[in-house]
Amino acid sequence: MRNTSLAPLLAVLYGCGFLAGFNENLVNMALVAIMGQFAVDAMTAQWLVTGYMIAVTVVVACMAYLYRRLPMRTLFFAASALSIVGSAGGLVAPSFAVLLLARLVQAVGTGVFIPLMMNVIVDKVPHGKLGAYLAIGSATITVGPATAPIVTGFIVSDLGWRSVFVVPLAAAVSLAVAGAFVMRDGRKPVRGGFDALSAALVAVGVTALSVGLSEVTLHPPVGAATLVGTVVALGWFVRRQGQLARPLVSMEAVRYGTFWPAAVLVMVTMMTYFSLSVMAPLYFEEAAGLAASVAGVLMVAPVLANATAAIFAGRLLDRRGEWPVLPAGLAIAVVGLLVTIAGALSASVAGAAAGIFLGYLGTGMVLSPAQTAGLRRLPDDLSPHGVTLMSIAVQLSACLGPAAYVGIMSSVSAGAAAAGTPVAQASAEGFAAAMAASAVVAGVGCAVALIYARRMRCR
Repeated sequence: MRNTSLAPLLAVLYGCGFLAGFNENLVNMALVAIMGQFAVDAMTAQWLVTGYMIAVTVVVACMAYLYRRLPMRTLFFAASALSIVGSAGGLVAPSFAVLLLARLVQAVGTGVFIPLMMNVIVDKVPHGKLGAYLAIGSATITVGPATAPIVTGFIVSDLGWRSVFVVPLAAAVSLAVAGAFVMRDGRKPVRGGFDALSAALVAVGVTALSVGLSEVTLHPPVGAATLVGTVVALGWFVRRQGQLARPLVSMEAVRYGTFWPAAVLVMVTMMTYFSLSVMAPLYFEEAAGLAASVAGVLMVAPVLANATAAIFAGRLLDRRGEWPVLPAGLAIAVVGLLVTIAGALSASVAGAAAGIFLGYLGTGMVLSPAQTAGLRRLPDDLSPHGVTLMSIAVQLSACLGPAAYVGIMSSVSAGAAAAGTPVAQASAEGFAAAMAASAVVAGVGCAVALIYARRMRCR
């Protein structure tokens, strides 16, 4: 297929990727209002976010099967319909239970969009241009979650919490209409059985991971036991894939030395990105004392830097390969995190903001190039499974990073406050401690990127 005929299809799929990312943080700014409306506590309301991520992860795990089994047009319109129904349900939900159900339906729909976009790119774009096209997709994915709190914050203030669902509803309808004209697929569906137990193990594993990470600092024995359950469920899932003639997700891709280090880099990068997305606004508001609207404005430049760096780095990867893009990106991210720590501890908002900017810039340079590096060397029959594994890596990072680093921030802040430290300074110290942990992880990732990129250079 020529690029001229591919452009309208990819434009729709890029829009879908943005919508999927936007929906991840759709209700964050509305949680307080929802708690008041339905008289639920914060832990209960948080399931509107956590439940969404769990449902998306399960759908992502099933995408290798769904992409083989269903025509692209059928898959797209089924996902669009579920997204529309879920968004409409959230708009009119009479109770919290109905709202949560609507959110899960919405997640099942939009959970299809990102891996569908990546599969189409890998299938239809020449490998020599894969980095540039995946970079644009990466930009839509990362800009979506960062844009949502800014947009929905103003909407909630002016129109109430229900109005946040108008945005994805209108977007899903528009994308479905546009898709009617461009969704074409010459693939022949491949018949095969669906392994429900594998999907259930993913659901149990990811749910246990989310619960365990939230409980480990509050109730350590419960959290530790739940995390052990996570290891058992996900370990069973991996073992089962090797026993099935047609696995839900083939683990063969992990055997490739060109793939698994790239997946590790994706996880490290997204743990850093998601953590900054959650904690930076908290720092600006709690430690620096800035208004939420000002904090939102301060996040615009880092988000744009991340998206711009992703596109630039993707094109550079196509021309020059993994060296020096991958290690350079993570090195910039590490420097940014260190600058952020210094700014937070010295009460310099400008210094912290500069470090956050560099952190976003560096992670933008790594995500899509790492995905491209891992996917473009896989055999064609493993590409859907590789895309699924990369997508799972992103979703697990969304659970791991914020939960782990926010836990560190909360513990250190609480300890400092208990010792008599002023609240703002205690919050800054907690933020700095979390950034230090993130810098260590990113530093390890930088070392992996250095070794991996040099090895790829010699191929």
